[in-house]
Amino acid sequence: MTEPAVLLVNPPITEAQRRGPLGAIIKNLYFNSPPLGIAYIASYLEQQGVRVGLMDAAVEGFSPDETVERIRAWRPTVVGITSTSNFFGNAVALATAVKRSAGEVATLIGGPHVSTQAEHAMQFACFDYACIGEGEITTLELVRALAAGAGVDGVKGLALRRDGKLHRTEPRPMISDLDRLPFPARHLLPLAKYVPQPNDGPYLPKLSTISSRGCPYGCIFCDHGIYGRTYRSFSAGRIVDEMEELVDRWGARDIAFVDSLFMISRQRVEGIVDEILRRGLRVHWTCTIRANIATRELLGRMRQAGCWRVRVGVESGNEEVLRFIRKEVTKEQIREVTQAAHDLGLHPKAFFMIGHPTETEATIADSIAFARSLPLTDITVQINTPLPGAPQFEVFEQHGVLISDRLEDYTFWQPVFIPHGLTKERMERLFRRFYLSFYLRPVIVWRHLKMLRGPADIRRYLRALGLTFQRFVRTRADAVYHTSDGPEGEGLGALR
Repeated sequence: MTEPAVLLVNPPITEAQRRGPLGAIIKNLYFNSPPLGIAYIASYLEQQGVRVGLMDAAVEGFSPDETVERIRAWRPTVVGITSTSNFFGNAVALATAVKRSAGEVATLIGGPHVSTQAEHAMQFACFDYACIGEGEITTLELVRALAAGAGVDGVKGLALRRDGKLHRTEPRPMISDLDRLPFPARHLLPLAKYVPQPNDGPYLPKLSTISSRGCPYGCIFCDHGIYGRTYRSFSAGRIVDEMEELVDRWGARDIAFVDSLFMISRQRVEGIVDEILRRGLRVHWTCTIRANIATRELLGRMRQAGCWRVRVGVESGNEEVLRFIRKEVTKEQIREVTQAAHDLGLHPKAFFMIGHPTETEATIADSIAFARSLPLTDITVQINTPLPGAPQFEVFEQHGVLISDRLEDYTFWQPVFIPHGLTKERMERLFRRFYLSFYLRPVIVWRHLKMLRGPADIRRYLRALGLTFQRFVRTRADAVYHTSDGPEGEGLGALR
């Protein structure tokens, strides 16, 4: 029996991607927190006695060649690679290089793209197996079966090729009791290299955590990735245990809850808040809330327990668009919640998206006006992107056209879907107008000036200005929105 050794890898970013028009976005948004999904898998394997390593080649700045050399030096029996849709080409390139130069090693691909599009992933011979859904138990059972020289048919949650055809094993049930999982293996990651966005200070170090999995809501732009619409939560005690570890072991002064859905109910949030207050834990934290659940009273309790910022998913300032995308909130609910958060000093931040199916220039103007009317401190605006597996992927052709089927373009920061009546150029101008018309106002400058506490904060805001220049000035002069060195064949044609 071969002793299993598993290396889990977040693929490297190419030089062209780092230096391209979206390089600043990649640096500031994609890599501001650790890849907790593979960190959970690593900790579970460690708990079960498997030798395991983690390599975040992207945040480390490793080149593709350097990544492969480090993999060879580590001598794994299994290399597990995680991938989102837009970086799937990077995963293909890495796995191909590993197969070519790292000897007898099994390759396993997992992550959001693969969980919804296993057939697409397994078209690439560089992958031996695909993990569908949660990876902890599936990865453990796979590496043990391979080490024993046994078959893998009994391993649930896999896709593989057999006689040239795709074969799926029995689906893997979701883990019902999340508390059985150990904390993510942060000790295997370079935590100091994950730098929050400049306007997400001022309390550093800032670390992230996930307190639940899944989301029961049906927003049409979401593919529900690995965890689907089945919602499960860690217990309040387990959540605050991890918060305490982040403070005591890793020195966190700010904790970001990055769940798909932190606020599924008032009772759940009240339980977490009560536990924080009962233990007297002193740490700042942020989370995403839902406008149809949050109340002024609940927000006040969160503020008392250390919450300093809430993030609100708005998506659109037009009621008809909100109904079409099945957001299940109204503009009035959003207005009431953001006003309450502002009054309580919770510095509300809102997420918007432009380019939904049925979207027009007038509805985008509604969103811009709505954002400006709310007492927000910050916004994030993205461009709607029909991901395979999302409900809108089945209907988007009725409402517009795709101008790219290259997965590497599916970043949410560039137009790939153009609603009828709009153009790519108009979408880009509206996108820039949204950001600039929101931030270039005295009231926003004043809200941020009130948050300054010293030289470090000034440096953060200078970095934010640099990011703004790169995104909206330099990019405007560069009409090329995609890289040209990605592997061929990873487009969406086979999925449609």
